[in-house]
Amino acid sequence: MFKPQRLTFDELSERLRTYERRYGYSTIEFYRRYQNGELGDDDDLMMWAGLYHLYLTSLPVRQFMQRKELAVA
Repeated sequence: MFKPQRLTFDELSERLRTYERRYGYSTIEFYRRYQNGELGDDDDLMMWAGLYHLYLTSLPVRQFMQRKELAVA
């Protein structure tokens, strides 16, 4: 059973790099192929897709927070 975990943005990025090393292509290339149905729906690939989705949705928030931190300093 999947157990929810908290990840920092850096940990999330490292997990994506781990998948890239394991499968031999970039996350962007993986996601394109995954979306096109070229890779199937193996649990490991679905986790990679989920982590990438989390990365994409959290990146704008992270960028916004970094700008906000600069404005306060």
